[in-house]
Amino acid sequence: MSSFSRRAESWNLDLDRYFNRIVPPSPLHKVPTPIARFLGYRKEQEQDVGNVLGAFWSCVGAFLGLAIIAAVFNNTESIQMRHPPALIASFGASAVLEYNAIRSPLGQPRNALLGHTFSAIIGVGITKLFRLRSDFEKIKWIAGAISCGTASSVMLLTGTVHPPGGASAVLAATSPEITEMGWYFVGIVMWGTTLMLIVGLVINNIQRQFPVYWWTPLDVRKTGRADVEVGPDAKGGFEERDEGKHDNDSDDEKERPRAIAITISANKVTLPEDLALNREEAEILERLRLRLRKGYPDSLRGAMSARSSTEVTMVPSHGMGSDSDASAVRL
Repeated sequence: MSSFSRRAESWNLDLDRYFNRIVPPSPLHKVPTPIARFLGYRKEQEQDVGNVLGAFWSCVGAFLGLAIIAAVFNNTESIQMRHPPALIASFGASAVLEYNAIRSPLGQPRNALLGHTFSAIIGVGITKLFRLRSDFEKIKWIAGAISCGTASSVMLLTGTVHPPGGASAVLAATSPEITEMGWYFVGIVMWGTTLMLIVGLVINNIQRQFPVYWWTPLDVRKTGRADVEVGPDAKGGFEERDEGKHDNDSDDEKERPRAIAITISANKVTLPEDLALNREEAEILERLRLRLRKGYPDSLRGAMSARSSTEVTMVPSHGMGSDSDASAVRL
């Protein structure tokens, strides 16, 4: 059992290794600058504003985001027919991420939209199973706990962790108004999250940047070739940290500098056949050879004198250095 536990510690399901191979790269650099700016695109990563301005825009964003969601819901007849709550509580938690911690990976569009959607689907599905029992009202707290736990696991495995999504899963089981909506609740959550993101694109891009990325902070063309872990950098953005190099030895070898063996003895200097040196480099190696030669007894120096630095031959330079007419030497 202990060996199984140790093996399990290294298990890692990374769906992005497969999805990112087919996800197209961002086209935002082709969009006109005024539009691209309000979609989060910047030619260079920008520092975030101080917390005073951050607090102001966070307040404005949260107010407008929730107010617009409530206004749309309360003035849409098809939604009102379902008798929804005045405001879905999980949206309040999302507002903190979408308008306050806007650089957090937990608040990026992929996490917000898919995290809420997956959680709502799981919450409604599990609740419907529990409602098959006549004593549902007494055990609905169990349905809420199972829904939240399952949603948390699914979000982690799919790279869509959004903490307010857990609240959506719980509400599907414990809030009578939402429980009665059934699968309609999934559409409500998706629509509300979309409205919140639209408001975020406007408010958060006036003096800040949102989103930092739409799908992933990585170059989707690279993630198909290697496992990459993402972590925050020192500037409030994200950076790539390569993992799994042992699984991609062939790719790494192409990028790793080639090792070159140079052998220096008292008698000669041996170089690879395809390595050409300029005169200055050859003189450095020759001085190293002479230093080694001085350490030999006088009786052996005479025998070595025949193989002196005069054996250096000139070969044409292959584009070495900045001087086009420079010569190279081969020892």
